Order: sequence, then structure tokens, then C-alpha cells
Amino acid sequence: MKRILAPVVLVLASVFVSLLLGEAALRLLGFSFPSFTEPDEIVGARLRPGMEGWQKEEGVAYVKINSQGLRDREHTLAKPPGTVRIAVLGDSFSEALSVPVEATFWSVLERELTACKAFGGKRIETINFGVSGYGTAQELITLQQRAAAYSPDIVLLAFFPGNDVRNNSRALEPEKMRPFYVLKDGQLELDRSFARDPEFLKIEKVDAERAALQGVRLYQLMRRARAGRIQLHHNAPIAVALAKGEPGGAVPLAGGEPSGGLEAGLDENVFREPADAQWKDAWQVTDRLVSAINDESRRLGARYVVAVLSSAGAVFPDPLWRTRYMAKLGISDLFYPERRLQALGTREGFEVIALAPAMQREADATHTYMHGFDNTVLGFGHWNAAGHAAAGRLIAQRFCGS
Repeated sequence: MKRILAPVVLVLASVFVSLLLGEAALRLLGFSFPSFTEPDEIVGARLRPGMEGWQKEEGVAYVKINSQGLRDREHTLAKPPGTVRIAVLGDSFSEALSVPVEATFWSVLERELTACKAFGGKRIETINFGVSGYGTAQELITLQQRAAAYSPDIVLLAFFPGNDVRNNSRALEPEKMRPFYVLKDGQLELDRSFARDPEFLKIEKVDAERAALQGVRLYQLMRRARAGRIQLHHNAPIAVALAKGEPGGAVPLAGGEPSGGLEAGLDENVFREPADAQWKDAWQVTDRLVSAINDESRRLGARYVVAVLSSAGAVFPDPLWRTRYMAKLGISDLFYPERRLQALGTREGFEVIALAPAMQREADATHTYMHGFDNTVLGFGHWNAAGHAAAGRLIAQRFCGS
């Protein structure tokens, strides 16, 4: 028996030591490919508490999710005396994995408000509830289920036109493992049937089985190998094609009809008045959800502000390029979402800050790309540090001037 067991034990010990050395080597090299999200039966997905590691697919940042499941520093549930709390609701632009925490627009906002002594010089505390992929439906639920417990004085909805309208439509949104609101007899009705979907139940099961492995670098290396070449899906395919000079993106510079056969990308339909039933319904649901967050904020006694974030094409720092882009889309400007939401705010009595027009002027004046990174497509994708800084300053101006 000893002659049989001895080699087995030696092999197992060798494998164990090899795994330890491999894990140590990966950590020393700074490798990480963490999965920052986990399934959630209420909102579909949420950030994984305590997960941390490097994000290098778009920009470079060390990301740490706090114990409350927020991409933010730690916050007490009870609001400290003499504090003005701002709850930030949003998607990947608020989650902001591409930049360090201190460079995010909500961190910039906190510093700017402190510097201008807004709100009588009280301490300013922004709390970020943004999660990648969220639409307005999930942001409303997040306010009700999570953010309300932090007693916010201000609710800031970071609305991204690039995909938020699509996210709110079961017909248009390809990712179905999420809650949707539908209009029934003119009223919003919550549909959480995804939580019983066999596909979602499988995702939950697999995640639970592998929960203990999430922080192991060797497991992350296996995940990275399986992922292969990661494609970053931009919400403006025509804009990207134009910038790259790809077939279908070219437009004559001096008059004439747009050339090429590239159809309008799904999310680029957001720049025009909705023409078909699906987009009309998507916008109607979105309008109602944005207003529902206003109602919920009032119930909490909080001021409600909607910041309409910039789409990459709207702030690309080249007026001639934007003219070609609008010609390709058949529109006269890139600010339909801003106008629609501002009109909604006027009717419903809440504030709307349209960031893109001012960011466009700054981008043109300084020749600065607000979106994109050196390791992706410059000018497209999420905000870089310059985009976050501009957005944080512009939002702060509204509060500092009040």
C-alpha cells in the first residue's frame, strides 16, 4: 500500500506546489481578469461585493467593488450629520471601470461641489450605484431597493442615450435576462419573468458553484483564454465606420447622397424621432420610467436631476466629421434625446442637464477626445478621464449656481 500511495502523494504534492507557484507568478505579474458582476434575481445582475483587480480591456484601471456591491469607496448606511448625499444611478458610464475612481465624473462632481461650497458648505457625498448594462428600469428598481436606504438628498440619473432606450425595450434589447417594464392600460407594469427562465437559473447555479474561484488568478487566466479576443461593441457602428474610413462609412464631402450600404445601427436610431412601433414604444416606456424615478425621488424628499450623457459621435472633435455623420444618418443634429428629455422635464417638473452640447464645444475648442482610449478606438466607447472631468464640472455648475 505504501508503494502505491507514495507516488500518488508525490504527484498530488507536485501538482499542488505547481498551482501555488503559478498563482503566485500571476499575482506578481499583476495579471487579473475578474468577473465584477454576479446574477441577481431582482435586477438581473449586480456588482460582486469585494471583487477587485485590473481592468485592461478598455483603458487601464484597478477596480475594487466595495462590501456593499458598489464601484465606490465604503459608505455607511446611515447618513452622517451635515452631509448632502447624491445617489448616482446609471450604467457602465457611471460604473466607469475604464478609469480610476478619483477620475470618475461622480468623484469630480463631489470635489467641485466641495470647492464651490454648494449647499451652505455642507459635506458632499456622492454614492455610485451604476452597473454596466443597466437600463432605466433597473435604475428605478435600484433606487427603490438599494439607494433609498442611504437617505439621498439628490437623485442623479445618468442617462446614456446610446443604449438606455434600447435597454428599456423587450423587443429591442438582445439581453433578456433582466426585468422589463411594459405599458398596460397606460400604466407601467413590471415583468420579472426572467428570474424563472431556465437560462437565468443555470447562470445562477454556475455562478454559485464557482463563487470560491472568482478571486483565483489561475481561474481568471482560464476565463481569459476562453474569452479569446474581446470585441468592444460600440453603440454607433456608422460613426466608427466613418472614423475608420471603412466601406459603408464614406460620405461625399461636398453634397451628393451618402454612399455605401451600411444600415443604421440599432442605437443610432435614438438620434431621430421614432418612426416604427418598436422605437415609439421604447421611448414611451423610457419617458414613463424617467418620470417614475422623479415620483420616487419626491417620495424620498430628494431633488431629482437627469444628466443626459454624451454619445461618442455627438462630441467627436471634428465638425466636418460630424456633418458627414449626420448626413449618413439623415438628420440635422445629434441632440434629439436631449430635446425630448428636456421637454419631459419641463412637463413633469424635474431638472435636465444636457451635457453633449457643452462637451461638444469644449472638444472642438481643445481638440480633445472625450471618449475612447489608446488601447481601443480613440473617440469611441466610454468616457476617458477628459470626458469624466468635463461631465463632472458641467453637472457641478448646475448645483454651484443654485
